[in-house]
Amino acid sequence: MEEPTEVKAAILAKYEITQDIYRQRFRALEVYPGETPRELYVRLKELFSKWVRPEQKSVKEISEMMILEQFLRMVNTEMEVWIKERNPKTAEEAAQLAEIFISARRSRGPCSFSRDQHFSRKSGQLLHW
Repeated sequence: MEEPTEVKAAILAKYEITQDIYRQRFRALEVYPGETPRELYVRLKELFSKWVRPEQKSVKEISEMMILEQFLRMVNTEMEVWIKERNPKTAEEAAQLAEIFISARRSRGPCSFSRDQHFSRKSGQLLHW
C-alpha cells in the first residue's frame, strides 16, 4: 500500500500542480467578498507553504528561490520563457542562462534583457515601454 505522501505526489503530478502553480496562485490571490483578514492570512500562509515548503528548505534556499522569482519577473518575456524551459535551480544559474541567451542573439543586433527596455532593430535606439 502506498504512503499518503506518495499518493498525494502522484495526484499533484497527474494534474500538473507544481510549486510554480502555487507561486502563481499566491501572487494572484485576491480578497474574497466578506472575507476576514484572518481568513485571507490563512489562505496566504497555506499557498506560501505549498509554494516555498519552508519546513524542507534552509533560509539560503528560500532566499535563492525568491531572488530567482524576482530575476525572472525583471527579464523580458522571451528570455523568461527560454530560461524557465531550462529549469534553473538558482538565480545564479538563471543569470548564466541569460548571458547565454544574450550572447546567442548578439549577431541580430543590440539585445536588452530588461522587461521594460527594448531596442528598435531598425534604428538601434533604446525604446522605453
